Amino acid sequence: MTFSVSLGAVLAVGGLVRAASGPLDTYQRRGIVIGVAGGLGLVALALVGRRLGDLFREEGAAGARVHRAAAWPRTTLFIASVLALFLEMVLIRYAASQIRIFSFYKNVPLIAAYLGLGVGCALGRGRPQHVLSLLLWSVSLGVFLCGGAFLFASRVSVMAALASSEHLLGDAVVQRPEGLLALAAQVGMGLFCLAALLVLASFFIPLGRLLGDAFEELPRLAAYTLNILGSLAGTGLFLLLGYLWAPPWIWMLVGLVPLFWWVEGRGQVLTAGGLVALSALAVAPSVGETIWSPYQKLVGHPITFRVNPAGAQAPGYLVNISDVFYQIAVDLRPAAVARIGGNPFPHYDGAFRLLPGPPDRVLIVGSGTGNDVAAALRAGAAHVDAVDIDPAIVALGRLHHPEHPYDDPRVRVIVNDARAAFRQLPAGQYDAVVFGLLDSHTQLGMSSVRLDNYVFTRESFSEARRLLRSGGSIIVTAATFRDWFRQRLVDLLDATCDTPVRTRDHQAWITYTCRVEAAGQVPGHAEVHALPTDDWPFLYLPARTIPQAYALVVAALAVGSALLVRASGLSPERLTASHLHFFFLGAGFLLMEVYAINRLALLFGTTWIVSAVTIMVVLTLIVAANFTVTLAGNLPYMVAYAGLVASLLVSFALHPQAVLGRGLGISVGFAVAVLMPVYFAGLIFARSFAWAAAAGPAIGANMLGAVLGGWAEYSSMAVGISALALLALAFYLGSLLCLVRAQRVVPGVAARPGVSTDVRSDDHPAPPGA
Repeated sequence: MTFSVSLGAVLAVGGLVRAASGPLDTYQRRGIVIGVAGGLGLVALALVGRRLGDLFREEGAAGARVHRAAAWPRTTLFIASVLALFLEMVLIRYAASQIRIFSFYKNVPLIAAYLGLGVGCALGRGRPQHVLSLLLWSVSLGVFLCGGAFLFASRVSVMAALASSEHLLGDAVVQRPEGLLALAAQVGMGLFCLAALLVLASFFIPLGRLLGDAFEELPRLAAYTLNILGSLAGTGLFLLLGYLWAPPWIWMLVGLVPLFWWVEGRGQVLTAGGLVALSALAVAPSVGETIWSPYQKLVGHPITFRVNPAGAQAPGYLVNISDVFYQIAVDLRPAAVARIGGNPFPHYDGAFRLLPGPPDRVLIVGSGTGNDVAAALRAGAAHVDAVDIDPAIVALGRLHHPEHPYDDPRVRVIVNDARAAFRQLPAGQYDAVVFGLLDSHTQLGMSSVRLDNYVFTRESFSEARRLLRSGGSIIVTAATFRDWFRQRLVDLLDATCDTPVRTRDHQAWITYTCRVEAAGQVPGHAEVHALPTDDWPFLYLPARTIPQAYALVVAALAVGSALLVRASGLSPERLTASHLHFFFLGAGFLLMEVYAINRLALLFGTTWIVSAVTIMVVLTLIVAANFTVTLAGNLPYMVAYAGLVASLLVSFALHPQAVLGRGLGISVGFAVAVLMPVYFAGLIFARSFAWAAAAGPAIGANMLGAVLGGWAEYSSMAVGISALALLALAFYLGSLLCLVRAQRVVPGVAARPGVSTDVRSDDHPAPPGA
């Protein structure tokens, strides 16, 4: 309850300070009202929260399981598994959309989810009071993330930009700070992420206890199969809501209503129902027209602005992504520009003025609300192919762009990933390929790679060159505030084209262009090793290294994780080799999942469908491994480990470029090769888990290992994506060494590798049968 009071006070005081900070527009004032009201509501909830806890204790025997949950153990485990995966995806997406730095430090909520679930599973004994705890955390987090987005998220984003050498678009930071200012910002980011880790993990601990308790009532392998099937259902459910553009309040209702399975008695049901309703209400407020597309949160509303004091006000439609400026759909036809006394965004028309003449066919990737498309039409283009990955941005453009470029018969809209479009469109057909202001606000799956990173690589620009006619041009417009970033785009184009790169400054934006003299040929320029590639696609990093800000955040997360494990009553001193066996399997699995998403995104596109199918195929392979172990009995470990090592090395050696354009069958074969290590790792886990003495601690150790995998994923910034396969191999070999040690320590452990898997301290004794 103290936590709720603290969060409420921060929101209320922060709102009052923000209100007194200067002039505010209508939407900012609405945001402050939402934040302050939410803060005061949290304080009020805290005052009655203790009484709610007493009610849950009065209506049920202390420590007793709910009769329904005990009588239907398979249903209980399935529901808990659905909720664990579903609420994990909800938290990761909502936190990243509301507090923008989690779009870049996306592993923080991911690690927090695994940490909380892992600790909770190890503790087990889920009871109705843990449902109450989960719901109270849900209300508090919902209010804070919703209100915090309006009150202080932008200031935290600026601190993140100050702290890092990474180029973070959307923040008012032009040059990299040096010295004490940078160090102070880095320490601040570390402390903020540490606090976020502890808070978000605390949300998942009660859910982990429900999950761990459900495991203990069933045979190990049957329980694990049910768990994976529930995870599949949770993933599919969240993806369905994303496909339907459902808002977060629906996510909360869908994710929290199943918790009624663990409550009984009129008072408990009414209390839980009220808290579920409050959780949904907490995340419902918004300002402007808010759309939750499959990729991101889009907020739009009409605005007016003045370009010239002597001119008229210019109308437009502002679109923000995660509450950060993205673009303004505006009328830039000559008559409109003359009326307002100047062109507020000259880079759109300026890009086409760099061409030798009016273009016939133009390809635009990252077409957004349609400003680039409208500019191409004003430049005389006879045909425009407009590509954007997000159907919601295109829909906003159709509704609100004053020139209505998407309704022009000369325009064909292609909703797809840019790289996939490059491979599907015919070669040698375009006079210009235009890279619009692509999104860099969103991550790809669980990776440090951003959604647009694979568009700005050597291989991507080569694919764009293939589409051009002789004499065609590549045009890139970007907000390149830092000198090294400007030079990187020049080098990318110089390595792609046949003519020198020309640039034109347009205030915050710079347009880069070059021409292809001989279509279909590859330029003979020398290699520039600092350029992004499909294996190191980090356009926004100045060098192949982990930024110091990220390193400090990882260090803070490690300290915080250890503190939380200790505070939860778990005893690291009682870790056994069996625990570490499951731990390293978890670390390797998370890296393999991230690696597979990145490899298959290159082959099939960085769309949400590709990421979703990859995750669901991974879970399906685990189910197949469970059935294999069930049918094969005591499958030799060395057979599974040999297959795992061999498949990892094959996956590492293969590259998507080797199979591009060679047909669907070859592409599917590549996908099978990339994902096959998951199957062999699943054989090992299923073989070990089938004989685990206590299921909850084994699952907990596995999830805590995924925390280590989440930290290790940041290493891709220095060593590239392919190296993640080798790092996963190292973790899997670590699991083998721990298994061998467990066999030496406990006689007969070859048949029962899970013996002595309870790491709880004496205050948390092992459950019966452990």
